[in-house]
Amino acid sequence: MPHRIVCQGLACLVILVGLSATLAEDAISRLAPDKLEAVHQAVLKLRTARKELTRTGPLKEYRANLHVHSALSHDSRGTIEEIVAAAKATGTQVLMFTEHPAETYDFFADGHQGTKDGVLLIPGAEMKGLLVYPRQSVKGVDAGPVQEFSDLVRRREGLTFLSHLEERMDWEIRGLSGVEIYNTHADFKDEKRLTAAMKNPLWLLSTTELFRKYPQEAFSALQDYPADYLRRWDELCQKAPHTGIAANDAHQNIGVTVRLTEEKKARFEDAAGKKLLELDAAGLKELGAVSKDAKAGDVLFQIRLDPYENSLRHVGTHLLMTELSQPAVWQALERGRAFVAFDWLTDASGFDFAAMTGGVRHEMGSRIKLASDLELLGQAPLAGHWKLMRNGKLFSETTGPTMKVKLTEPGNYRAEVWLDVAGEERIWILANPIYVAAE
Repeated sequence: MPHRIVCQGLACLVILVGLSATLAEDAISRLAPDKLEAVHQAVLKLRTARKELTRTGPLKEYRANLHVHSALSHDSRGTIEEIVAAAKATGTQVLMFTEHPAETYDFFADGHQGTKDGVLLIPGAEMKGLLVYPRQSVKGVDAGPVQEFSDLVRRREGLTFLSHLEERMDWEIRGLSGVEIYNTHADFKDEKRLTAAMKNPLWLLSTTELFRKYPQEAFSALQDYPADYLRRWDELCQKAPHTGIAANDAHQNIGVTVRLTEEKKARFEDAAGKKLLELDAAGLKELGAVSKDAKAGDVLFQIRLDPYENSLRHVGTHLLMTELSQPAVWQALERGRAFVAFDWLTDASGFDFAAMTGGVRHEMGSRIKLASDLELLGQAPLAGHWKLMRNGKLFSETTGPTMKVKLTEPGNYRAEVWLDVAGEERIWILANPIYVAAE
């Protein structure tokens, strides 16, 4: 979750949970207890119905999380041990960090890299509106316009992705590796009622059980179809291929701790220990009776709303690679051999989207020529609603575990798969395009 959201804000997810379900579906309406339970049961059914699929060819699938912050960033306290543990719990094999640069450290030289408990760690930074993954230190050479900096990183065989498109829809940076096509922070900012409700952390005390009972469903209640991001991505891809990735923007910095003060007050603190407010502890019935033995500094209440495990499970970028290594990650991201999946609904592993012509298979990201026998093929581990997009417009759609479409015109083709979740259609998978040129 984003560092710019104060902790009392997400606590107020619960303020309007009792509002009418007839309102448009947003995070607030999805946080009603009955809806959370319905989504929970629907997800259990999806996971039960899911089928294991075998991928053909030399490429294997690896799940990655990009845009991850640790304690190296000023707005996170996450240790590498807990981040790796969250990655393993969510089936993530690649963690690509994006620390906030500071004079006190070198985000590349001092960043997390190598392999830890089977998880590949790659250092990077969030800077100048980009996610930056260099192959060597760039400390001291990061001045200048964003185009110059991106060019510098790219010349040195690094990766650069346009980040937070909602803030820079008119940017056109030449030579980028790609763009974020989903960002958790941007998804949150779209929640106008939720943003307006970000007032009072006391609501969290009375609804703790809601978040503890449905931690993933509550976290992922903010998920919407990223229409503005996808629209801009489609525009950019018509000028040059841009690999689409998911941005977890994981910080683990949203939460509330309540401590007892010397004056027997309840001191509310954010995840970094910053004071939010103080109230009379004895007057807060939600805390229960404060023990007579309680001492100043004792924790009366604590909850984390964005633990790494929930954030990393929410969405992932699946990479098609020959092996688990940094060079293989680079090749997959450079070539667009990737898809974005909201795996909190169910594991999307085994999804496939490829072109076939002349008996030759072409993976996502491929640039090919139109041919009389050209077909697009897709498969998913669950039956879903397939939407095939051409240059950003709906080209065809079908329902089922597979898709097969014969092409007769050039264009950039990408696939989406949607699932019915408790009566609401939710986006599940977003595939990178296959670029088809005229004969």
